[in-house]
Amino acid sequence: MIKNVIGTMVTAARGLLKDWRLMAAFFGLYVALSVAVSLFVVTRESSIWQLLLTLLLAAAALLLFFVLQVLAVSYTQNEARLGVLFPRSLKIFWKLIVVSLPIFLLGCLLAYLLGKLQAQISVAPPLVRPSGRGSAPPSQWLGVVVTGLWYLLLCLVLPLATFHLWIVTTREGLGAALKQVGRVLARAFAPRSVLIYVVGLAVFGLIPCLLLFTKTPVKSWWIDVGLLGARDVLAFLIALFGWVITLGSLAEVATRSAGGAEHQ
Repeated sequence: MIKNVIGTMVTAARGLLKDWRLMAAFFGLYVALSVAVSLFVVTRESSIWQLLLTLLLAAAALLLFFVLQVLAVSYTQNEARLGVLFPRSLKIFWKLIVVSLPIFLLGCLLAYLLGKLQAQISVAPPLVRPSGRGSAPPSQWLGVVVTGLWYLLLCLVLPLATFHLWIVTTREGLGAALKQVGRVLARAFAPRSVLIYVVGLAVFGLIPCLLLFTKTPVKSWWIDVGLLGARDVLAFLIALFGWVITLGSLAEVATRSAGGAEHQ
């Protein structure tokens, strides 16, 4: 299965690299999204014009983000071309927003509940310690369990469910995604899908973080600045194309699974 997963991701990467226009579109959208988010963060709201600018930037960031996702789950289709995919993504991006809202609200609720539980554990009086030496108190183990649930639900379960709902919504429509929620979730947590996501997360998440936060000891200030800029650019590109290839691979596997289910 690992070879199959790696082969799927390599195929998705080749499909992206062979079309320079598609790569340029992804890069341009990602840059525009980063600029919109940065301006949204730094813009103050002391006047009506700044408030309107903030709202405009928020709307632009939302549009750019979901248009990028439509392209990412669509580019592995047969004979997919930018001239067809981009206009279509502008027409259906709102469907991804609609299908994402319930999961976003569920994620906020889970984050709130887990945060409250973690806060109660941290302020609760320590229970009786076990008699064995070096053993951790039960409250510490509860904290570890809650932290594990936090990462499992918010970093694996909800993102994978969201991605597969995006895929079905893009390929078959919003109504089909809502009608097939159970089947979509079953595909989302199939071993092959989980493995693709874990590998992709290591690429678009872990490697960019290592590049950004690992400092290379050098004596020259100019060399340090140059290395910092090079690491930032490399992390930016790896995060972008790692994310796109991961979504493309998930879309390809979901399409195969759906096709196999229909033939049975």
